Order: sequence, then structure tokens, then C-alpha cells
Amino acid sequence: MTEPRIIPRAEHPISRADIDKEALRILYRLKDAGYQAYLVGGAVRDLLMGRCPKDFDVATDARPREVRRLFRNSREVGKRFRIVHVYFGPKHIEVSTLRSAVDPPEDPAGDRYIADDNQWGDIESDAFRRDFTINALYYDIRDFSVIDYVGGVEDIAARRLRCIGDPRIRFQEDPVRMLRAVKFAARYGYRIDPAIDAAIREFHQEIHKANRHRVTEEFFRILSQANRCAGLRLLADFQLLSELYPEWLATIGEEGLDQVAAFLAKLDEEAEQERWYSLEVLVAGLFVPMLGTVDLGRESFNPVAERVTREVRQLGLRMDLPKRLINGAVELLRGQLYLLFFAHRESHMRRFVRSPWFDSVWRLHLLAFGELTELAGLRRAWLHCRRQLGTPIAGTVPAPDRRDIFSFRGRGGGRLHGAPDEGGPEDDEEADDEGSFSEPEIVESGE
Repeated sequence: MTEPRIIPRAEHPISRADIDKEALRILYRLKDAGYQAYLVGGAVRDLLMGRCPKDFDVATDARPREVRRLFRNSREVGKRFRIVHVYFGPKHIEVSTLRSAVDPPEDPAGDRYIADDNQWGDIESDAFRRDFTINALYYDIRDFSVIDYVGGVEDIAARRLRCIGDPRIRFQEDPVRMLRAVKFAARYGYRIDPAIDAAIREFHQEIHKANRHRVTEEFFRILSQANRCAGLRLLADFQLLSELYPEWLATIGEEGLDQVAAFLAKLDEEAEQERWYSLEVLVAGLFVPMLGTVDLGRESFNPVAERVTREVRQLGLRMDLPKRLINGAVELLRGQLYLLFFAHRESHMRRFVRSPWFDSVWRLHLLAFGELTELAGLRRAWLHCRRQLGTPIAGTVPAPDRRDIFSFRGRGGGRLHGAPDEGGPEDDEEADDEGSFSEPEIVESGE
């Protein structure tokens, strides 16, 4: 038994007033039914840091079926890691049963990947099976204390990212933890423990064993959070980018990667000013370097747009991006080409600025190319035409785009990252066009 550090309510800043009311309802109902109930993980971490958590997760000693009996508005999800989602209208709270560490399989080749992580335990075993110390903190609804078995509170104060156990083993058990390490280090500006750094550099190739959906999800969490530019740089430095997306890197090159990093840094600056953009804009930014080879003097819009469309869709599918999201990004990139080719064609300009999504194209242009002085005349021409409409330029979203990357998919998946299809339908094959951006009027009519 390990004695935890118990931090009483008077010695920490977490208040029930800062906890999601539905999460509190779940905590109290579990407690009143005789179960242990804790706010756990990222919510506790963020509240201790004075931040507003994105999610409020609950841990309990109640088994999934017992949780289901208490909450009729719930369903059990997951395979590798069984949890219960309790629904309140459009949102849900995750409720997980306390677990214990699962021994890696005995494999002659030394493969430690764990495919099933559903061995029940207690709060102590649950804490030690988690990935990083900052995520192994528990807020006890019984006395409002914070329970810390692994030194997570100290690591938060020291702004240090430290693994629970040997990271060489933990990353082989679940390679996605390497992406999570990058995510937390970038988001909070934490110093990465040298043992984590060395383990990622040694085992970055293990990422191919991870579930492809989890990989894509974590990748987009890195690109959607604060300090996303730093996250991209860490992924590249640890060779995780070259493992996951080698064809994309080969296509855009080193200069292109710098251009994408600058684009993400611009998104960070915009977020600080409370201006946010859709996931379609974010994804389009990943492919902006592919527009750098356009020769306005020798090429025309249609063949260039067809080439860019084809290449982006091919790369996007190899990067495991949902087709609907790829389609939206493609249209925004075609819009960039339209801005380039028709900046002095008045009839084309008047028609294009009236498109309901011109403003998103314009915003992407400013993010990706707004610093290029050679395009200043182009911007003046388009801006003059747009202002004649007499309406404010939109193209932003009212809050950070928190859509799950897989909300763009239809039926789905579960194959390992990079695994070939097994003859079944693509995840969103049957709904390839449904819900995607409508084809804009950006073709050369009769020309």
C-alpha cells in the first residue's frame, strides 16, 4: 500500500462552483448509492491550475452495469477501455470504473501492446496505471479533498511532465501515450522529463501499433489546442510526424513544414484575440504549401484546381482524415486559387464575394498569405469588391471548434493506424458527399 497525499479543501483552490453541474449530479448520485465517486484526471489538473476544464470525467468503484442501472440516460462504449457515457442533452459525462494495471502479453518478440484494459481495481491501482502524474489526481466528493498518489500536485507546481512508471514500458503498452506527452507538454509549456524524451526517441516507431482513430484524434487535439505550433515542432523533433505522415511531409518539404508551423502560430495569435476558426480552415492550412508551385503566367485555373483537388484528397485519405473534412478543406483551397487567378476579373469577383462561404476563403488567405507583400494588390482588389456588399466579413466561429474529428464520419472503423482495408466499406463511404461543403462557383464558365 502506498500512502497518498491528502490535500484538504482548505489547502486547494477547487470549488464545487467551478465543477460542471451534471458532473456533480453524477458524483452525488454515486455517493448516495454507496459507491466511491471522484472527479478525476484532466478536470482536477486544470482546476488546480486555475483553468476551466474542457471535460469533467468521473471515476467510481461501481462497475459499468451498475452505473447503467443508476443512470438510464447512459450507454456503455469502448472496447479496449470500457466506460459509460451519461448523457445530458447534447453533451455527456464519462464515467469509468477504477482499474488496475494489466500485465503486458507474453510475446516472444517483446511486444508489450495491451489490447484490453478492463481489469477492475481500487483508487490506488487506478492512479498507478494512469499515464502521467498530472492526470492521476482525484477530487473526493465525500470531503472535497484532493488525493495524490504519484506526486502530480508537485509536478503541476514545477511545470514538469513526468510519466508514472518506466516510460519505455508505458509507451510500448499504449503508443498513443507518446502523442499525449506531446499534447500536454505543448499545451502547458511543461518541461518534458528526460526519461520521456529518451523513450519517445527510442520507440517512436511503435506508434504504428496504435488504433488509427485514436492517433488521428490525438493529432488533431494537438493542432486544435493552445501552443499548437510548439506541438507540431515537438511531433517533428520526435520523428512522430515522419512515422505517421511521411507522404505529406515529403510533399510539402521542410519549407512547407515551416509554412504550416507559421500558419498554426497565426491561429494561436488569433485565439488570444478570441477569434476562432473551423476545423475545415485548420485542415486546409496543412495543405497550403501545395499552392506554392502555382505559376499564374503559364497555368489556368481549371487544371490547377483539378490537380490540387486530386492531390489533397489522396494525401488526406492516406492521413486518415474523414472525407467530409477533406472535401471542406479542398473547397477552401480551390477558393485560394480563385483569389489568385481572378483578382482582376470584375464579373467573377462580384459573383464570388456573394458566395456564402467566401468569407472563410478570405480568412484562410489572411492567415496563410496575409504577410506576403507581393499579394497586397490582390488583397486590395478583393477587399474593395467585398466591402461593396456592405456587410461585416465573417468566416470565424463563435467559440473554439470542439467537434470530434470523427463526427465527420459515418459508420466507423477501428483498424490500426496504417493498416490496409479488409474489404469492408470506408468509414464514411456511403455518405461521401452528404453534409460536405457545396461545390462553389469557382470554375471558369465557358473558358
